[in-house]
Amino acid sequence: MGRIAVVGAGLAGLRTVERLRRLGHAGPVTLVGAEEHPPYDRPPLSKAVLASPEAARPPLREEDYAALDVDLRLGTHATGVDGHRLLLSSGEVEFDRLVVATGVRPRRPAVFDGWSGVHVLRDWADCVGLRTALAAGRSLVVVGAGVLGCEVAATARGLGLDVSVVERLAHPLPLGPAVGAHLAALHRANGVTLRCGAEVTGLKGDGRVAGVELADGTVLPADVVVVAVGSTPNTEWLSGSDVPVDDGVLCDRTGRTARPDVWAAGDVARMPHPWRAGTVRFEHWTGAVDTAGLVAANLLADEPKPLAAVPYFWTDQYGLRLQAIGLPDPADEFEVVQGAVEDGKFLAHYRRDGVLTGAAAMGMPGPLAKTRRLIGTG
Repeated sequence: MGRIAVVGAGLAGLRTVERLRRLGHAGPVTLVGAEEHPPYDRPPLSKAVLASPEAARPPLREEDYAALDVDLRLGTHATGVDGHRLLLSSGEVEFDRLVVATGVRPRRPAVFDGWSGVHVLRDWADCVGLRTALAAGRSLVVVGAGVLGCEVAATARGLGLDVSVVERLAHPLPLGPAVGAHLAALHRANGVTLRCGAEVTGLKGDGRVAGVELADGTVLPADVVVVAVGSTPNTEWLSGSDVPVDDGVLCDRTGRTARPDVWAAGDVARMPHPWRAGTVRFEHWTGAVDTAGLVAANLLADEPKPLAAVPYFWTDQYGLRLQAIGLPDPADEFEVVQGAVEDGKFLAHYRRDGVLTGAAAMGMPGPLAKTRRLIGTG
C-alpha cells in the first residue's frame, strides 16, 4: 500500500486513520488538518458545549496519537494535488493513496455579509464566538430550521433568550409535514417564534444587527443571528486536479473517485446510494463514520465493497431525541405504525412505490433499530 495521506482531521479523517491501523496497515500515514486543534466531536457544539461557558472541546480520541504512528499536520491547509504530491500551505507530502475528508463549511448568503452579530456554527471557533454572543444577548433569530438551526434554537431557549426561527420551507426538518408539524409545535410550546414559509430579505441596524426583515415586511428583533441554511463542500483546493468534483468529491459506492488512487469520505463525499436515485452527500455523524470505515477497508482490499450501511441521524431538542434512518423523501408515503406523532412517542415508516425508504421515531429507539434491516425492501 505504501504511503497514505488523509486530508481533513475531523471525524471522517481520524476514523479512516484509526481503521487503517486496526486493519493492519503498517505503512506511513499522514493526517492533515486545517485547524490547530486535534480532532474533536462536533454534535455537542450546538447543544451542551454551546450552553456551558466552561465546556472544553470534546475530543474524538482519548488515546495518545503516538499510538497511531501518524504524521499529524495540524494548522495546515491542503492547496492542491500534483501527481502523487499533496501540496500544503507548509510544504508537501508524497502519497501512493489519497483520502479526501475535508468536510464542508456553512453557507452564508450575501444578505448577511458585513454585519456584526451574525454567526454560523461549524467549528470550535464558531462555537466559542456564538457562546459569548448568546451570553450577552437577549434576542436570537435563527435562519434555517434544519437539524442545526433547531438545536441552536432549543439551546438558546434553555439559556433564556427570546428566540425566533425563520424557515423558507413549510415545516422544520426534511421528514415530511407530520413530523415537521410536531417539531414545530414542540418549539412553539417552548416559547420559540417559528416563521415557516418565510424569506429573509434584509437586516436592520447600524452595521451591528438589531433586526431581521422578512419578505412580508415583518421585522424580528435580534441582537444575535445564526445562519444555518446549508453547506458548501471544501473542494476548491482540488481545482485543476484530475479529481472530479461537483458539490462534493464524486466517487462510486466504494468511495473511490475516477482517479483510482484517490478516495473520499465524510460530508465531502458524493456517491450513489442504493435507496435513492442519483448521488448523495450525507452530512451526519454516522455518515462520516460509515464512509471512513468503508474507505479504510477498501484501501486494503483486493476487491472493494460498496456502501451498504443504512443512513442514520438523530437530533436532541428540549430533552427529547428524534431519530431517523434511511433516505426518505418528504413526499414519500408516510404511515405511523406505532404510537402517535402528536403524543411525541411514535414509529413511522416512509414508502415509495411499495419500498420502505426510511423510518422516523421519537421515544422508540428499539422498534426503530429493528426496522433498519427492512430499509430498501418491500
